[in-house]
Amino acid sequence: MDTELKILAAAERLFAERGYAGTRTAEIARAAKVTERTLFKHFPDKETLLARALQPALLAAATPPPASAAPFAAWFETLLRQRLAAAQAHPHALRMVLVALLTSEAARRRFAPLWKRELWGGLVTAVARFQARGELRADLEAEALARMVLSFALGYFATRTLVAPGIAWDDDKEIARLLEVLRRGAVPGA
Repeated sequence: MDTELKILAAAERLFAERGYAGTRTAEIARAAKVTERTLFKHFPDKETLLARALQPALLAAATPPPASAAPFAAWFETLLRQRLAAAQAHPHALRMVLVALLTSEAARRRFAPLWKRELWGGLVTAVARFQARGELRADLEAEALARMVLSFALGYFATRTLVAPGIAWDDDKEIARLLEVLRRGAVPGA
């Protein structure tokens, strides 16, 4: 494995476990089996290393929803499955992003415009399209409904990958249940 990739893999794992502030560059170098001097040849400072380690995870998190003429249910399922695939490809990435967002003002400053530019606009546009087609309620603002759809998706995704990854999940059933609650609500007869 390339030295830079070893350093990035070690940084991703340690940032996910300990957070940015709780991880020293010497520990990253040791975990990557390189000297700290070698680490600094590839990354001039810890902030640059964090930015590079976060980049794939931030891009995966900010990937726009699939743009298609598919019905809402297919779009929502694709959105969830894409995020699950990204989490499986980079197992520490989601945790690293969450820890970084909770502990690093620099990470929050970096993530907010990326998220707004790459995800939010596409999500609101998709929701408005589904509203216009009569697949989602039109009596709510597209932005408000987009926040609700996003909350459902993020809640499922975080629970599935971070909170309870060890339980037996039937993604097909869970996604179908989420869609049912999104469509009809949680209160019977409402």
